[in-house]
Amino acid sequence: MKTKTLLAATVAAIAGAVSAATSTPAGWTDDFEAAKKQAAAENKLLLVDFSGSDWCGWCKKLDEEVFAKPEFLEGAKKDFVLVMVDSPSDKKLLSEKAAEQNPKLVEKYEVHGFPTVLIMDADGVVLDKTGYRRGGPEEYLKNLAEIKKSSAKLISLKRDIAGMAKGDPARLAKIDAAFTDADKETLKKNAALIQELLDNDSAGKYAAKYPFVKYRMPLDNKLSAVFDDLNSRFRKRIREVAGKGKRPTGEQMDQVRSELDGYAVESMRKLLTETTKEQASAPEYAKKEYASFIERLESTLKRIEGRGKKSNKAN
Repeated sequence: MKTKTLLAATVAAIAGAVSAATSTPAGWTDDFEAAKKQAAAENKLLLVDFSGSDWCGWCKKLDEEVFAKPEFLEGAKKDFVLVMVDSPSDKKLLSEKAAEQNPKLVEKYEVHGFPTVLIMDADGVVLDKTGYRRGGPEEYLKNLAEIKKSSAKLISLKRDIAGMAKGDPARLAKIDAAFTDADKETLKKNAALIQELLDNDSAGKYAAKYPFVKYRMPLDNKLSAVFDDLNSRFRKRIREVAGKGKRPTGEQMDQVRSELDGYAVESMRKLLTETTKEQASAPEYAKKEYASFIERLESTLKRIEGRGKKSNKAN
């Protein structure tokens, strides 16, 4: 009787373990709110991995090369609480909490590609962003150390200005001092704070100091909007050509791409004309940003037009 009872208990335990199994790896949690509380209690940051564990090739590669390695877990957990926000094809891989929570987090943090790795403070405020990186655990940990260092400055700044009203000259001075020597990537990540300077810039001193945010970033956003439009049209046309629910062939994808190349060129030439006009009347300190963007746009145009010529020759 005791043997049967023990066997039954063992089977039940194994069944429970299998049913409770999720895609969240050892050393990670899928409970975002609990992770925030832990980060606050332990004075750590959050490392949040937005993944597609059973379908995303780069996610699998990142897991295998970095996140699953003992040396990464040992190093990262000193400064970070590790959170897995998975979006698998097989929803059975998610715990009940993750199944409800994850889609909301993907939407909240505007995650459009996988893997996306966000570094956050204990309140869930994004401090930095990364993803797949070559070099294994050692290189990844080096990058995280740099992120932690720069994040510490940002956390300190936000703490200093927390009680100040937006537009307060003392607050603006602190923000300006924090980003005076920042590189473009740092400015991009903290564009909201730089924008506060620009919104309170009657004398024009901040526009001259931060032309990348004032002039270049809006141009990049315009080009991104063109690409978003093209991608939307591409997906719609592919569904029409391949048939609903069917995987398109390489030939069909080339066909649709060729169809849309003309529209892409037209959209980019329009943007190029607008940008050239803006450049002509822009302040001298902004000319460099316009020139850099125009060079990028012309290079993209040349590539698309070259692809079209090859396609015409083949036909």
